[in-house]
Amino acid sequence: MMQKILFALKALISAAFAYYGLQKLGGFAPAVEMYERLGFGQAPRFATGSAEVLGAISLWWKGRELLACLLLLGTMCVAIFALLVYLGPPYFPVPQLTLAVLVLAWGYRDQLGALSRPLG
Repeated sequence: MMQKILFALKALISAAFAYYGLQKLGGFAPAVEMYERLGFGQAPRFATGSAEVLGAISLWWKGRELLACLLLLGTMCVAIFALLVYLGPPYFPVPQLTLAVLVLAWGYRDQLGALSRPLG
């Protein structure tokens, strides 16, 4: 039962991060506008979009789901900081996605020891 829940959560998170990451990489108007408001130019948009898409894909790398969760949590920490310091409300969907990734990371916590071994 727990594996089915983790699979469903992984699918939802993967779809959400692929969606938002591809919006950033594709130069959709809301993403471009948001990064203009940040005032750092568009380079961070490409870095963030790439990390989100990479994280969404990496969630399906068997045995390395926790590593993908950590990458996605890193992007969420930056997003929370940007929202609180530079952008302000609305905050949706950042807290919800962060919580979902935390729950998924907890579900794959048994992989913690594997992070010290070489990838492969």
